[in-house]
Amino acid sequence: MSRYWLHFDISAIFPRGWPPVIGVTGRDLDDCLGIIAHRYGPNPPPLTRVVKDPDLTDFRSGMAPLGWSLGVPVWRGIWYPPENLGGPEPPERQLSEPRWWRESR
Repeated sequence: MSRYWLHFDISAIFPRGWPPVIGVTGRDLDDCLGIIAHRYGPNPPPLTRVVKDPDLTDFRSGMAPLGWSLGVPVWRGIWYPPENLGGPEPPERQLSEPRWWRESR
């Protein structure tokens, strides 16, 4: 499993609900993008920066982008904004194949 900070250029769609930074854990980058697509929709704004396995040891409440706390970054799923506080991704989402992302590149 790998953890990612994914930064998006939301200038063209702001404020339609897509966060500028998403923290997600998955098997690889394509898996993480598939998790994000399941949550936010299949047409992501352009990625501007990808940080693999960011160091989160110094994060305290209010220090993450937008001032939110982090979720649980060791579980597969979106941990920022903190959406996985109730547990890891459910089984039906763990089997998803993020083909839409590979085909859209």
